[in-house]
Parts: sequence; C-alpha cells; structure tokens
Amino acid sequence: MRTLVILITLAVIIIIAKRLLLKPREPARRSQKNERMVQCANCGIYVPEKEALQQDGQYYCSQAHLDEDLL
Repeated sequence: MRTLVILITLAVIIIIAKRLLLKPREPARRSQKNERMVQCANCGIYVPEKEALQQDGQYYCSQAHLDEDLL
C-alpha cells in the first residue's frame, strides 16, 4: 500500500514538472506604454486617447457624457 502511494506521488510530481518545463509561460500582455491618456471633460476620469470621444477639443469617456455637455 505504501509503495502505491509513493508511486502515485512521484507520478504527480513528474507530470507537474513536465508541464512547467515544456510550456514556457507567455509574459502578460501590456497595453502600449506610450499610450496617451486624456481626461473626460464631464467626469474627470482618464481614458486612453484612442478610446475617448472628441468634440471641439474636449475628450469624453462615453457618448452619454458627450451628450450631457452638448445640452
């Protein structure tokens, strides 16, 4: 019985070691470091420039905030 437990434990350790050694982990993907952040003219939150809405030189985080300022 003791031999069986030892064999199972060794098998689990070998399987885990193989998975760690054979599959190198990919580095976490980061957004571009040089991406410019702009501030919403309505609420003040910062959003990436490419995701922001722009109207008359002002940036907005959502269509709702742009609409509020237009009223």
